[in-house]
Amino acid sequence: MKLLAIGDSFTYGDELADHSLAWPYLLGKHLGYEVTNLGKPGKSNTYIVRQAIEHAHEYDLIVIAWSHFARIEFADDHGLYDLWPGNRGNLFNYELDYRKNLLEYINRHHSDQYLYSQYLIDIILLQSYLRQNNKKYIMLDSFNECYNKDLPKDKLRKLAKHLLDKVDSIYYLGWPNETMQEWTYGTLQGQGGHFLEQGHEIVADKIYEYIRHLGWIS
Repeated sequence: MKLLAIGDSFTYGDELADHSLAWPYLLGKHLGYEVTNLGKPGKSNTYIVRQAIEHAHEYDLIVIAWSHFARIEFADDHGLYDLWPGNRGNLFNYELDYRKNLLEYINRHHSDQYLYSQYLIDIILLQSYLRQNNKKYIMLDSFNECYNKDLPKDKLRKLAKHLLDKVDSIYYLGWPNETMQEWTYGTLQGQGGHFLEQGHEIVADKIYEYIRHLGWIS
């Protein structure tokens, strides 16, 4: 049996001394599954959707760990790259001036409501794709902070209620209020804010117990 995990740095195992201790590999050991971890630092939800559609057919179980709702992907002649509106431009550094200009512009002029709606649309479309292809899947959130004090997460949810109601919470661990950050609160973190070994154990155990709750394993 084969497990596919897709996400950002929290799935990749950023700041771990040994990336084989990241939660996808720990979950794979619990299940006795072969593991492919396509988590990558800084990746957007667009990356997650693209990787899931491209590779899901090869796997028995897919675990999707969504990134921040505002991470978005762009492309130019030099390839794909990500931006994170509202994150004050600290995460991504570009040598190309026009990429810096785009980052500065989007940080000043973006709509959290639009970005949150796109995040929900990604979830809805991917859950439909996986169901139509008879794939077992679990979704969860890495973290979901909101930087816009004038449009906090609760208000975003009210504005996007027509989309929120279409998210299938049965296969979405922690939806809509819990993320990996809540589960691992108080555990040791690296300088970049990523939970370390204990946190990854907690996440792997939470997913494993949820899979048992769904009756997919005895």
